[in-house]
Amino acid sequence: MSADGSLFGQSADFRPRPATGEAPFDLDEMFFSRTDLRGVIAAFNTIFLRVADYQPEDLLNAPHRLIRHPDMPKGVFWLLWQGLHRGGLVGAYVKNRARDGLHYWVFAVIQPIDGGYLSVRIKPSSSLFGAVQREYADLLRREKEEGLTPEQSGMALLERLRALGWRNYACFEADCIAAEYQSRRAGLGEGPDADIEDLTGVLKNARSLRSEVSDLNARFAGANLLTINMQVIATKLREGRRTISEIAKNYGLMVSEIQTSLAAFNSVVQDEDPFAASPEARAVFRMTTARLMAEAAARFRAEHCDLRGVCRDTEMALLDSRATWAATQSNRALDEVMQTVSDMRRNVDQLRRLIIGLSIVRIACRVESGMLAVRSQGLETIVARLDGLQEEIGRILDEIDGSGQHAMDHLKRYRLRSDPLSHLY
Repeated sequence: MSADGSLFGQSADFRPRPATGEAPFDLDEMFFSRTDLRGVIAAFNTIFLRVADYQPEDLLNAPHRLIRHPDMPKGVFWLLWQGLHRGGLVGAYVKNRARDGLHYWVFAVIQPIDGGYLSVRIKPSSSLFGAVQREYADLLRREKEEGLTPEQSGMALLERLRALGWRNYACFEADCIAAEYQSRRAGLGEGPDADIEDLTGVLKNARSLRSEVSDLNARFAGANLLTINMQVIATKLREGRRTISEIAKNYGLMVSEIQTSLAAFNSVVQDEDPFAASPEARAVFRMTTARLMAEAAARFRAEHCDLRGVCRDTEMALLDSRATWAATQSNRALDEVMQTVSDMRRNVDQLRRLIIGLSIVRIACRVESGMLAVRSQGLETIVARLDGLQEEIGRILDEIDGSGQHAMDHLKRYRLRSDPLSHLY
């Protein structure tokens, strides 16, 4: 129902609105709006009008903040604009306020376009949504009690995301959009999107692999210290000094080579950019966006209401072009993921060969230590520590190998669906 109680357009959907609480917005619905660079509303669809409870003329040329809800932390919008000003897609949970005071939550995918921004929104329903509501409430409380500026609030949100296990906002929004898309499908009685499911599997295992590589790096930092101690002990030996010193030198060189190999796993630049995404996170976000854009275009094409002041042909052309663009970007991201996963597997194989070589040097050290006429307690202690280190390295390497293989399995399943002959080349 419109603001004056009339229905806008012949096929508008009348729904009773409660006196308080949440505005009617169903899981199978989707709406969009377009603004200029200043955030002034230039276009929308009928679902937006109904949910927000406005007439077309009330929204057209109005600032988008008209629907902003006071429960939203300012830091979320600060972070959102940081991403948009970089020229990228941004996904965010947003609580809005309708004309009659009711509220409605959305998961919005916002993208820069020529002369402004386009936002497509769905109703959130995943398990992440409940956690986000709690985090937003806590952040809003901090804004009020601590007097946080929008930037300080945004940085506090990033810090909180890191504490919860997301490296930055790009990692978070990739998980959110996939979770919301799949939850929406489940709520509508549809099976999971197999492509998104496999890409999410690649993302999960790539993250595990990088975490395991970081763990392995920490172990090799300890190996450097053992190498130094071995060289110091070698200088104090009456016999076997040269041999042990050479073994220590070779062990140190191999550790250094392994550390260089480990650095190759980290394809993401480790900087402070909250929107620096790994190839697999980028692919998940872009493919899901492509799905949503295609649906938004199809739904708008099926609408037949008079939007008074909004040119349907112009908006239809824009949605179609953005759906095509999103699909193209998704394909490019997938190509990047295929290369990344292939590189991961190759790096794992190289790492295993290097660690086998390291084990051989360790065994040589044990043999030489046992041949000394006068036992060196210090050297035996180091050999024992090298043995323990090798066991830890082997365990972590098995985990790395498993994560890499699982990522490859997910990618192979995706490729077989998109190209049944891919296994032939």
